[in-house]
Amino acid sequence: MQRLALNDAFRTIKDQQEEEGVNYAVEEVEEVEEESSSSVLIQNLDKGNIVDQIPDNAKSYEDVMRHYDIADRSMVAWLKKYNRAIKLAKLQPTSGDQDIEVQTFPFKGASMAMLPYILEAMLDFSSRSAPELVWTDKIVAGKVTGKEHKAPDDMNKEQQGRFDKGLKDTKQARADRVALFSNYQLSNDIPRWKDGQDKLLMMLPCVGTAYKKTYRDYEADGICSELIRADKLKFDMDCDSFEESIHKFQDITVSRNDLISYIRGDQKWALDEKDLEEDKDSFDFIEAYTTIDIDEDGLAEPYIAILDRESEEIICLYPNYDDDTIIFNDDEEVVRITETPCFTQYRFLPDPEGGPMGMGWGILLGPMFSAINKSFRQLLDSGTLANTAANSGLITAGIGKKRGNRQEAGPVDVTLGQLTPVSMGGISSSLRENIVQLPFAGPNPTLFALLQYMIESARSMTNAATNVEANQGEAASLYLARLQQGLKVPNSIIMRVHEAAKNEMQKIHALNYKYHDSEKYNRVLDEEIEYVMEDDFNTDDCDIQLVSDPSKGSDVERAARAEANLQLAMTLAQSGQQIINTRQAVIDFMEANKTQNIDELVPEPQEGPSQDMQLMMAEKQMEAELKERDQKLRENGQRLQEQKLAMESAKEMTRLGLEGDKLESDITKKYMESLKIAYEIGMNGIPYVQQVERTFIDAEGGTTNAIPPSNPNPSGALAPRPSNEGPIQLP
Repeated sequence: MQRLALNDAFRTIKDQQEEEGVNYAVEEVEEVEEESSSSVLIQNLDKGNIVDQIPDNAKSYEDVMRHYDIADRSMVAWLKKYNRAIKLAKLQPTSGDQDIEVQTFPFKGASMAMLPYILEAMLDFSSRSAPELVWTDKIVAGKVTGKEHKAPDDMNKEQQGRFDKGLKDTKQARADRVALFSNYQLSNDIPRWKDGQDKLLMMLPCVGTAYKKTYRDYEADGICSELIRADKLKFDMDCDSFEESIHKFQDITVSRNDLISYIRGDQKWALDEKDLEEDKDSFDFIEAYTTIDIDEDGLAEPYIAILDRESEEIICLYPNYDDDTIIFNDDEEVVRITETPCFTQYRFLPDPEGGPMGMGWGILLGPMFSAINKSFRQLLDSGTLANTAANSGLITAGIGKKRGNRQEAGPVDVTLGQLTPVSMGGISSSLRENIVQLPFAGPNPTLFALLQYMIESARSMTNAATNVEANQGEAASLYLARLQQGLKVPNSIIMRVHEAAKNEMQKIHALNYKYHDSEKYNRVLDEEIEYVMEDDFNTDDCDIQLVSDPSKGSDVERAARAEANLQLAMTLAQSGQQIINTRQAVIDFMEANKTQNIDELVPEPQEGPSQDMQLMMAEKQMEAELKERDQKLRENGQRLQEQKLAMESAKEMTRLGLEGDKLESDITKKYMESLKIAYEIGMNGIPYVQQVERTFIDAEGGTTNAIPPSNPNPSGALAPRPSNEGPIQLP
């Protein structure tokens, strides 16, 4: 605020005069304060209704209404297409701009049937987009912009704790908190948000344009984001985009009770309750988002004005800017004021002419659907006429004035299903000659073929559920590629809707930052640590975007993508390459197939020891393995030594055994030679041999093997050996 402090200047002059001894009669100057234009604009932010600051209310009203009339005229042609598209979607037959209650052409009671192809396209688009934009519990997610802040390496534990507490963990954790609170707002806090979003996704493919109005409701102390139909919001369409339009107008209807509360409450609408009509329950006003030069500096500021057509005045005026949207130059002059946007335009398809409005199937294909319905009705009427032709026609009623003269000239009203009597100049004797049946050949096959062609053309364009079947034995990745190629057109439309929804979420995000409530914020988070909502919703390094990826497309596409990722993860895991998180691939696959109880089916892996503990355990395990290997080596060496000794012993025993066998064989040889000599010298062989054998065996410590006696004597008697001969001496 700039002030001209004249009283300080007066004191300086007076003190100087007293020092010089001069006594001048100086008239004191009253203190005057002059406020700059910028200070006035900033002060108006907290004053509520500032309609009394408008320099000339009547002139400002005329200027705003002039822009309203321009906007209204620019939308006449588009509104005709809009209304026709709505009636096509609601299956209401029309002729021009008029509704048809009873069809009179080609006959009274003709068919008024309509084919519901626009409604089919609306249901198809809504069923594809609503699960991601309405009915999911995670409509928004936090997106981190910028790098994570890291603590310096030389921090101690206390400094590290203070650093972590100041950062509120990490930026990603903060973004997750923002997403959690935003999802709570959309589901529970913002009135009728899901209902409005569901209606928007239903009407968007028909008319192509819808709006969401996001603002703070001061009376309810909360954020609102309500649906605005395209025909209720007007602006000059002679611009490239809706956002570039300076003046926007919304036709609003206020009930009597709400109007009285606006007059008596904080908004203080400049109306007198006594002037309200007693028999009216609702009143129409215009809510204008326009510019008015309040401070008369030549630069108009953005305001929200409520216009009353009956009194032809502005009855309410609010600033539509913020203190941080005012840009000054070096001389403290206002250079530019940016309005606070509250409208988000949703568009289905861009205008082929580059206009600011979106295009839906009801507007783009309106004439084609009208031709389809007309051909369909003609075929039905042809079938009706063919079925009733045998009972429809003319019959002679009797003798009267001949038809064909001037008195009887004119049309004959024929009723289907019965014979219409007519007067003739004479009657034939044959009944067949007095009846004329109406000739009808039945439905035209060429018209039926044309109808089929138009229906197939319309369906191929409006039906987003492209049927792409998987081939037998086809790889999941190849099927996914073919499916994505077939769904590029519908996915591009859904991507456009996602972008508009993202803009709406950013407006809600900005309002949460401006009107933060940390107490409510922490109640929703329900964590041990309390967080500051203003810090979390600061958009300097944290942003909000929709959680769903527009390229995911339909459930079929998501399931095919999840299956392809799972197959790739399992293939790499089998080959020993843990590049892909197999557990997460399984979870994605189960989510794509709407599996319940995923947490129980795929539990979290148990947390292992810390990194230092893991290193310590690894070192101990390595030491144990080295000791075990050393022990095994020692045992192996001892075992080898024992095996070496055993082999040497076996070798020595083998040598000794061989020598013993050789010695035994020598003895046996000599023994046999001795026996041979005994027989050759004629000795009594058998007793001698037995005695030698017994002596030999006794010497060896064995047992005697009895030799069967043999008697060379022919008489059979053995000659006894003389007892005085003594023992036998072996040679």
